Amino acid sequence: MERRGLQYFTLSEIEPRIWFMLTGCNFRCRGCFRPARDGGGVLLTAEETVERAERACMKCYGFLPDKAMITGGEPTISREYLLSLVSGLRERGFREIVLMTNGYAIGAHDGYADDLKNAGVTEIHLDIKAFSEEIHRWYTGKSSRYVLEAAKKIHEAGIDLLIQTIYIPNIVGEDEIEKIAAFIASIDDNIKYRINPFAPTFAYERVSRIPTIEEMERAYEVARKYLKNVIISRSCYREYPTPPPQRTWFTVYPDLSVKRRSMRDQNEERMRWLRRPVEKVIEDFNREVGWDYALRERILASESSAATAESTDAAESEAATATVRVRFSSALLHITEERETTLNLNGAGAARSGDTLFEVLSILAEKYGEPFRKRVFDGERVNDFVNISVNGRMVEDMRMHVKGGDEIIIMSVISGG
Repeated sequence: MERRGLQYFTLSEIEPRIWFMLTGCNFRCRGCFRPARDGGGVLLTAEETVERAERACMKCYGFLPDKAMITGGEPTISREYLLSLVSGLRERGFREIVLMTNGYAIGAHDGYADDLKNAGVTEIHLDIKAFSEEIHRWYTGKSSRYVLEAAKKIHEAGIDLLIQTIYIPNIVGEDEIEKIAAFIASIDDNIKYRINPFAPTFAYERVSRIPTIEEMERAYEVARKYLKNVIISRSCYREYPTPPPQRTWFTVYPDLSVKRRSMRDQNEERMRWLRRPVEKVIEDFNREVGWDYALRERILASESSAATAESTDAAESEAATATVRVRFSSALLHITEERETTLNLNGAGAARSGDTLFEVLSILAEKYGEPFRKRVFDGERVNDFVNISVNGRMVEDMRMHVKGGDEIIIMSVISGG
């Protein structure tokens, strides 16, 4: 029976879901940032992996989530193992099973895409590193032929497909992006296409620099000539412009030991893999964080202006009744029984313009009852294991004022076993 190296599981604190980090890869991408590429982990059969995943979820969540993400390394290099893993997850009730892959094995072997569909894969994130054979072979060590073939086979199998490309200045730039977009459009111009910026900080080889925001925007416009669903940036700002800040997540190792890891922990792990000076890595990482914030602000500003120009009537209506949008994590749904709600800031009997976060939470407690109050806040203090963000920024001061148009996200952070 085929075995595969498992490095760890990752469990999200924002919305219950589990990632499988498998080790080993058939590519040697020069800009790779995953230590799992080089093997390691604990060798397990698919059934052993599923059994430990179930125990990990029960230990951290108390239930099995609906969504599983299979990544690596490269999951598809072990066909028998992967199909058994997916089938096992589906049998245990996972409804969304997402596979992240370079696609090479899927394109090279007949029937692989159909087998994944039949086993239970609901979505595939396919990386197309480059369109041109010469560039692809130089960057990955493999031909682009089977990767491009995989895109066709996955689409024909009826699996929801998202294609991703990393913009690498002077290597995979606008010309390559245009070739890839045109190729995708020849299959179906509705396929989702995400363009990510190259992040040199943790790249195995520093083959290039981080792209400028202007370069990313031009790549977006080039792809948009061919495709209807184009997204830019690794944080998917167009899909989720104010993501809840996740400061930590659960890592469950194959022996079922649990560690609450942060971005710092992950970065230190990558630094050990790369053997680079800590000071240089920190400097580069801070530069990338600044880049992300600048891109987020530019996208939000441009799309906000466009939305205002197209919806004057809606804007006038909102001005008459300013509202606050409140969203809840999955861990609170047993209390709220809804994913989000809207409060009027100047409606009778509702929140008033200039209300503090504490007053808004008090209104929510009146709506959802004492279980909400006990879970979320105590007096004028946010409870432990609850994170609250306003417009994407963490907030701890309950005296903070909120205004019309603000988005509040309340996350119940689950305590690890």
